[in-house]
Amino acid sequence: MNRLEEKRHLMTTTLTTPYIYYNKAKGLNPEAEKQLQEANDFFEQQNIVATTESYKKALAAAPESPELLSNVGAILAAQGAVQEGVAFLKKATEIDPRSAGAFYNLGTLFLAHGIRDQAKEYLEKARDIDPQGAPILNNLGITYLHHSSFEKAIECFTKATEIAPQFDYPLHNLGTVSYDREQLDQAMHYFHQSLELNENNFATLNDLGCALYLEDKVDEALVFLKKALVANNNYRLPYHNIGYIAFKNNLL
Repeated sequence: MNRLEEKRHLMTTTLTTPYIYYNKAKGLNPEAEKQLQEANDFFEQQNIVATTESYKKALAAAPESPELLSNVGAILAAQGAVQEGVAFLKKATEIDPRSAGAFYNLGTLFLAHGIRDQAKEYLEKARDIDPQGAPILNNLGITYLHHSSFEKAIECFTKATEIAPQFDYPLHNLGTVSYDREQLDQAMHYFHQSLELNENNFATLNDLGCALYLEDKVDEALVFLKKALVANNNYRLPYHNIGYIAFKNNLL
């Protein structure tokens, strides 16, 4: 089996930046400000149910706030209420057509659900409003990658790393572009750079393991795949990849 055929059996991923939530909003009345601060506190405690309720109470007190509409839309979408989330986010963009955060959240939502054309449309709008937003550029780069627009993807990821040098996701995604183009030395270079910023990034550990395996470095590949499991034992990709490599190399 040649390298391309082997590659089809391995599982890798891109890294998508999550939704953004505003911890401040313009022109709020005292009740809305109080509820937003409570939501911020609950969010820090990772109490999503209470955060959602406080966001909703804040929005009830200030129903035309684009920041609060964006927050409610994003947190509902993150919990699976996708259509409701889209409605709140679109309302935010109607009230404030310059709301980069709401456009970013819409694009990220569609990206997460594989609706790539709409993801690209909304993320491009967010980029046009905020061309220095590293998370926007990262996720927009992923949409270009999905459309096989490799040079545009590289441009977005590279600019994101220049804007935010400590941001490991775009470095990982630059590695993904190189991996998809079978430029394995370059892919491993970017994966190593990403791990220098975050040595426990389980997705990068997994993908580096795959690149090493395609370079016939079986033992080293398994080391990184096992590190991915140590970093997150609920992450399914390295289980698949270790099983495949063990089967193909009679290591069972």
